[in-house]
Amino acid sequence: MSRAVGRGWATVELDRAEAEVRAALGVDLRFAEAERSRLLGARCRRAATSDGQWIVLLEPDTEGRLPAFLARRGEGWAARWELGDRTRPGTPGPLGPELLARDQPVRGPFRLILTTATIEP
Repeated sequence: MSRAVGRGWATVELDRAEAEVRAALGVDLRFAEAERSRLLGARCRRAATSDGQWIVLLEPDTEGRLPAFLARRGEGWAARWELGDRTRPGTPGPLGPELLARDQPVRGPFRLILTTATIEP
């Protein structure tokens, strides 16, 4: 299994989710706008944790995987990013070019494989 570098929280309201995720994790995260995830159909904000992981807030901005996840499961952890296949091109995402993992459930939570070795802060 590849090394996890981030996880994503599905929400219908980014501002509220920022406060809730900070409170739930007990840390003062500094969220900033990030590239949207085309694969999930989401607008994104991200924050780095003290251990080098990323927390990504995901809000649907089109029909697709994320709105379907929210309709079935409600708000919650919906995605995990891992370092992986650097030989295939990816689709732009909040932590860099990403691919959907082949062995994931169709309805999520979703595994996304980053196609670059580093993530820019």
